[in-house]
Parts: sequence; C-alpha cells; structure tokens
Amino acid sequence: MTKVTSSQLQKYKDLDRAAFDFANTTVSAFFERALAQGYNLDTNGFLQHPGFFQAPHRVDLAGVDIVMLGSPLDLGAIGLSGARHGPKSIRESSRNYGPVHDVTGNIPFEQCSIVDYGDVEWSATDLQSRLDNIYTTCRQLALAGCATLNCGGEHTTSFGVLKALSEVHDDSFGVIHIDAHCDTMAVWGGDTVNDGSIFRQAVLEGFIDPLRTVQVGIRGRANFLWEFSHDTGMTVISADEVFEKGTQYVIDKIHDIVGQEKTYLSLDVDSLDSSYMMGTTGPEPFGLNPRQVRDIILGARGLHIIGADMVELNPLRDTDGQSSHVAAALFFELLCLLSDSRAARQSCGTTQWS
Repeated sequence: MTKVTSSQLQKYKDLDRAAFDFANTTVSAFFERALAQGYNLDTNGFLQHPGFFQAPHRVDLAGVDIVMLGSPLDLGAIGLSGARHGPKSIRESSRNYGPVHDVTGNIPFEQCSIVDYGDVEWSATDLQSRLDNIYTTCRQLALAGCATLNCGGEHTTSFGVLKALSEVHDDSFGVIHIDAHCDTMAVWGGDTVNDGSIFRQAVLEGFIDPLRTVQVGIRGRANFLWEFSHDTGMTVISADEVFEKGTQYVIDKIHDIVGQEKTYLSLDVDSLDSSYMMGTTGPEPFGLNPRQVRDIILGARGLHIIGADMVELNPLRDTDGQSSHVAAALFFELLCLLSDSRAARQSCGTTQWS
C-alpha cells in the first residue's frame, strides 16, 4: 500500500483535539461546566456525586424540573423479597450511563435541572404507612412543580406516585405500562393494594383512565388474572404481538390511545425476558428484549409524559450484575424521555452540581 502523504498526515493532525474539545459545542460546553462542578467520567473509583447518573443530591426544590428518587419497598410483593435494594443497585450501575443520549444526542442535564432527591423516608414498617410515605413525598414534589422519576422497589410504589400526581394535577392520566403482568388482579392476601393489583386500584380510585391505558409485553401463567384490564377497556398488547407486529405497531398504538393528554409511563423490568432479567421478583420467559423496550420508550417522544418509574429490580437474584446493568440503561432512557417532554413544554433550567 502507498504510504500516507505528508499533506494527508497534516490533515489528520489538524483534526486531533484535546480530550474534551469536541466539535459538538453543546457537548464541550456541558463537560466544561460539569467537570468543574465534580461530574466525573472516570467512574471506577469514588464519585463526588454518587446519585443516579451522578445527579446532584438535593432536597431544596427551588428551580428543579425533574426529581429522581428511590422507593426501597418490597412488603407488598407477591414472590421473593429483595426489590427494596433496587434503588441502591441502580445508583451503582448508573455510573456507566450518560450523560449524552446516543440516539437523540440530547443531554438531559443540559435540558433540565435534575436532582437525586434520595430515598423516601419510612415512618413505619407496615405496607400502608409506606405507601402513604411515597404519596406524601411525591405530593410535595409535584406541588413544587417537579416531574418525578421513581425507582422501585416493587410495583406497588407506583400507586403512591399516581395518587399524588392525580391529586395535584386534578386529573386522571393515560398510562403506558410495560410489564409481563397487567397488575389488575383483585385483593390478594389481605392487601387491597399490592404489586399485583395497583392498576386495578388506580382505576377504581380515578387516578388513571383505563381507556387511555396501554399495557405492553403481557404474557405468562397469570393471564387469567387480568380480566379487569379487558373489561375496563385497557389496550393489552402481548409479548407475542410485539414480536409478530413489531415495535412500530406498538408505538403507533400508544400514540393513538394516549394522545396528547397527560400520560405516565411505568416500566416493570420483568417485561424483559428472563434470559435478560432474572434479577426481578417475578421473572417470566418468552418476553421482550432490551432493544424492544428501548425502542418503545424512544417512540414515546412527543407525548405529554408527566412522570415515570422503573420497578421490580431484585438485586438478590442478580448474581452477576447483568440485570442491574440493563435496568440502569433503561432508567437512563426514561430520564431522557422525561427531560425531552419537560423541555418541549416549558422553560427549564440546567443541572448545577455546585
């Protein structure tokens, strides 16, 4: 082969830049600001900001657009305990993700003022008291004008969030629910609200509109429990349908059903096939793959997303950390979706670490 000419070599040398001197000026400006405030790309050691995706920890909500918080609860889970460790595991795994979304190119920390609020503080050890604690915390956040991104814990945590948002917004929301299970069963074991009944109870309390609810990825041995979803007019899309018709079909269906009114997105990680997600309370085979779930979240852009959650990661069953790794990546997708929706509808600040 012919040796590279001196003029070609000079051209390549002219393209050589310092580590954080990017042609994309938005990215360069972000790193110039964030690195000076303690954000760190070397995530193997101690981090000055160890919150979700290194978001700053703050409980002062002045000027905050989006609050990430943990709800370490598993008292209402039907299955093995351990989901209470989910927020801790996601914070640890989240250091591998961000700050730039690789598809949209957006930086959520540049779009919005984002904080890690910490975990909900429990006032007692019983399930109802802890659901009340989630409700009280999220109501405070919503009254301050913040959108919430909740990290469970079991799926029951979504009930407290939906109750708070519905009350503050004085509205019944559409729901994009990605899960293996519809979670619309009746009372089980004495607890009216548990991780298998939350969306039934959310309908009965008026928090969500079943006619604007889409449940995606449904499958498995518990299908006979979900009659309430069909009876109330929820749109139920099985995992088989996702594979047969494709994610674009699902995305189009979601847009048609939820429209441009306020919508909440709830992601249960057991929507993923158990070959990807054994680290969950109720693993199910024959489910979705991570790319399909990411495509659906990406496809929700343009909708009026007012809040979201990811639930049911169970680190005690995640022996090699694979489940936490995938779950953290999907949690970043939710943060980016929420940031896009927020920034498209109102003036927002930027994230400040100091």
